[in-house]
Amino acid sequence: MKRAKGFLQRIIQAIKRGPLRMTRKRERLLGALLAMDRPVSAAALRDKAGLPESDLVTVYRTLEAFEGVGIIQRIPLEESGCLFELTEPDDHHHHFVCRECHRTERLDLCLAIELEEQARKLGFTQINHLMEVYGLCEDCQPAAASGD
Repeated sequence: MKRAKGFLQRIIQAIKRGPLRMTRKRERLLGALLAMDRPVSAAALRDKAGLPESDLVTVYRTLEAFEGVGIIQRIPLEESGCLFELTEPDDHHHHFVCRECHRTERLDLCLAIELEEQARKLGFTQINHLMEVYGLCEDCQPAAASGD
């Protein structure tokens, strides 16, 4: 994943503006996220950061804290679980997600304004949305079709 110039500085500034204190574990997780070239599970991130297995709860709490300051995007998987990716502060986008290998591609389209307006017309408040598109990537199509 190619990152824009000054990406790390913008991430650090977002953390400093928020209520987070940078602990060693948070630094290791942030370093692991920076090293990843794709969205990853919390378990894969824990392994990349070199944290012991018993620290998976800490990884989730840290990811939630990073999400709270707007530098992490959570990508829900179709069946269960989710992936996480480091993003520009307060960036909002959606994804195409392969249901076999979980490869993700950024979808630079969001209909939030239109959807939220329609929801308000129907009487909804405190509106939020999730939108990911699931399918099979071209690498997984032959394996799924042949039953391998």
